[in-house]
Parts: sequence; structure tokens; C-alpha cells
Amino acid sequence: MFMILFVTTGLGNGSTFRMIPVIFRNEKLRSVEHLGAAAREGALKAARIESAAVIGLVSAIGACGGYLIPRTFGASIKATGSAHLAFVAFLVFYATCLGLTWAFYMRSRAENVGVASVEAPV
Repeated sequence: MFMILFVTTGLGNGSTFRMIPVIFRNEKLRSVEHLGAAAREGALKAARIESAAVIGLVSAIGACGGYLIPRTFGASIKATGSAHLAFVAFLVFYATCLGLTWAFYMRSRAENVGVASVEAPV
């Protein structure tokens, strides 16, 4: 179960850091779609700056996982005598994250549809 937990954590982590620049790039380019090359360059620069800031914030939040995951297991074992409750909590959390990602980025009517298909990072 620990291997599954950390593999899914790694997949979520990698996909998050890949999606952030693409989302900002798509959003900024969409806002200057018909304004010319200079506006496009400005939008790409703004997307790089904003996505870097968000990646920094997400990294700081993600670093808490190295503390919270072991604490969650400890609390589960202390409260119930097993790690089962912690695994259930992580399963619910990951399912929620997966559902939100699908709703906002993967379904056909999502505003940022096609995020995963963009090749070039910002």
C-alpha cells in the first residue's frame, strides 16, 4: 500500500507541475489571440512569471506532504491501532483531486480542455 501511495503521489505531483505552465500559457494566449505578435510575446512573458509564482507556492504546499503523510499514519495508528484510516483518507483525497482535475481540465466542455495535449512548456 505504501508503494501505491507514493506512486500515485508522484504521478499527481508530476502532472501538477506539468499542467500549471500550460494552463497559464493557454489562458494568456487566449486573451491576446487577435492582438498581434507583440501582445503574444507579452502574454508568454506574463504566463512564465505567473506560472513560476504558482509553482513556487504549490511546491511549498507540497513540501508539507513529507510531514503530513507520516503524521497522518501515526495519528491513524494511535487512534485505531492500524493505518487503515489513513489509507482511506488518502484514497478519498486522491479521488477528489482526480475528480476536480477531470471536471476542470479533461472533460470536453472544460474551459482548459486539451491542457495535456500541448507539447511545449512555457
